[in-house]
Amino acid sequence: MGRLRSVAAVGSVLIAVSFTVSGASGSVTAAAKSASTAAAPLPAGGPVPAHSSATSITFVSTQTAYVLGTAPCTHRPCTEILRTRNRGASWVGLSAPGERVSPPNGNGLWGLRFATARHGFAFGSGLWETTNGAASWRRATPPARFVVDLAITRAGEVVALAAPCQFSSAGSPCRLTLYRRGVGGGNWQTIVATNGSAFDESIAVHGRTVWVLAGTQLWISTDGGRSFRSHGQPCAKRPNRLPGLTSLADAGAHSYLLCTGQAALGHTVKFVYATSGTRSSWTLRSKPPTPGDAGSLAAGSDQAIVIATASAASWLYLSRDGGRHWSTPLTFLDGGEGWSDLGFTTASDGVVIHGPARTDGGSVNFPGQVELTSDAGRTWHTSTL
Repeated sequence: MGRLRSVAAVGSVLIAVSFTVSGASGSVTAAAKSASTAAAPLPAGGPVPAHSSATSITFVSTQTAYVLGTAPCTHRPCTEILRTRNRGASWVGLSAPGERVSPPNGNGLWGLRFATARHGFAFGSGLWETTNGAASWRRATPPARFVVDLAITRAGEVVALAAPCQFSSAGSPCRLTLYRRGVGGGNWQTIVATNGSAFDESIAVHGRTVWVLAGTQLWISTDGGRSFRSHGQPCAKRPNRLPGLTSLADAGAHSYLLCTGQAALGHTVKFVYATSGTRSSWTLRSKPPTPGDAGSLAAGSDQAIVIATASAASWLYLSRDGGRHWSTPLTFLDGGEGWSDLGFTTASDGVVIHGPARTDGGSVNFPGQVELTSDAGRTWHTSTL
């Protein structure tokens, strides 16, 4: 599913972090350009197009967020970028990349991550970059054609999982590779080629710790994404027998891992594991409710762990005791429209997109609703775009 606590990202939502761009992490030209635009005011923005729906969201503070989305339009692509500076109470429209939105593994954009209020990346089948708060965008060089997931670390690194081709089946020869580059620019460096051959991936950032999940492999960095080592994981990848890795989250005191498997009639067996350190082993905490195929996991703290899953409906499951017990604070009887970008910006403030838009102009009528919580996942409300 990708970001401020001075903050770091917890779960899949990117929260901006403070860092200094140095020559080692980006070109001098890119760093100088970033510095020269840092003092420029953010674009004022304009009206939000009617019937807008969100695809991806990224927070850069507790109040400021950007949305990648789409709305019906006359001249395609109908991609839009929106911004709020009051945590979803109101939004403005900004310039957008000249590429349509699409579902993951499609030919378009499906993800958005900002490092600061000015510097952001839109990704999917390609990569776009802005350094002026979405006043304008330019095509950037991606590490590979399909950027599956991307996160920005407290050390000023852009970490990306990417592949050279689309995943057409479970047996696709296409493999995910983990890359990094400085947020200020520079060449992409290959970190490790993974065994991931489908969109079973997750990146979680907390402070200088970065977790990367791809296929059956789990990797960890403790230096802000500059180097990685493999980490053991408890989920065996044996389809229809034992669960496989699905998603992970770092809540600071503990990290959590969601494993799912044994699918039947819109249900999957789910396991949540926890670890208390970057070198410690995983401990089974519980088996969350079975409704929903697979899912994504995010944690604001040990008292705010959320699973987003869908099949015949779309559910959010919440644990307030370190993953031991679960409630269902939010359900949509929507036929399984699903979720994207579940994450927390603080221990209590969280966000998720319900029914993310996946077609240019919203021709397939998914709602693309931004759902927010301010009480650690106990209640949620819709932010009207």
